[in-house]
Amino acid sequence: MRSHCPRVSARLFVCAVGGLLAVGCTAVITAPTPISDPVPVYVLDHGRHNSLVLVVDGERPLRLAYGEWGWYVEGRTGPLRTLSTLFRSTPGALGRAELRGPPVPGCWAEQVRSEIRAVLGFSAERADVRALASAIEQRFETAEPPPVASLRLNLEFIVADRPYTLAYNSNHQVVAWLERLGFEVRGDPTVGRLRAEDPANIVPLEMLRCPPPGQQTSGDAAPEDADSGPGLESASG
Repeated sequence: MRSHCPRVSARLFVCAVGGLLAVGCTAVITAPTPISDPVPVYVLDHGRHNSLVLVVDGERPLRLAYGEWGWYVEGRTGPLRTLSTLFRSTPGALGRAELRGPPVPGCWAEQVRSEIRAVLGFSAERADVRALASAIEQRFETAEPPPVASLRLNLEFIVADRPYTLAYNSNHQVVAWLERLGFEVRGDPTVGRLRAEDPANIVPLEMLRCPPPGQQTSGDAAPEDADSGPGLESASG
C-alpha cells in the first residue's frame, strides 16, 4: 500500500506557511531628524523580504541584502527547503552589489534580480551612510572564505555573522542597518512588510522608471522632497 505521508507533509507545510503569512506583521520606519548632510537611502520591497540601497556620498548606489546561504548562494529552493530554513538555524548570507547608473530606483530594475514591488525613500546622514558602507566593504575584503558571486541574483555573498532563522531573516537585517543609521523602527518585520510612518517616503510610481540621460538628477536630492501623492503599494501583507 502506497504511503500518503509526502502528500500529508506538503499539506501541513502549506498550512503552516499560510498561517504565518496570513498573520502578517508590519514594522513602521521613522526617519532620523534633523539631518545636516543628507544622502538618499532606499528600502526595496520584494514582497516578503526587503533589501537596502545606500547612496554612498550621494552618487554611488550600494545594494545590501541578507538571506539563507543555501537558498541565495547554492540555489537550493523549494517548499520543503523553505520549511527547513524557517524553523531551524542555517548559515546566513550577506550580499552586496554596486548598482550602475544614476541613483534613481527606476534605473536599477534590470540589475536587481528580485521583483521590486515598492520602494521607500529616506535621507540619512552622509557620514553614517559612509561608515556603514565602509564597514560592510571591509568585511568583504577580509572575508574567509572569499566572496562568492551569484549571477542569478547579481550579488556577491560572504558568510554572515548571524545565522538565518525565522526570528532573524532579511527583514530583521534591514531593520538593523536602518537603526545603525539612526532610524527608529517599531513593530515586527518577521513575515510582513516595512512601512514608512510618513507617506511622503513612499516613492511615487513615476520614479520607478529610469529617466532619459538628460533628465537624470543628482542623488543628493533628499527623497523626502518627492511628491507625497499615490505610491506603488506592495501586494504583500
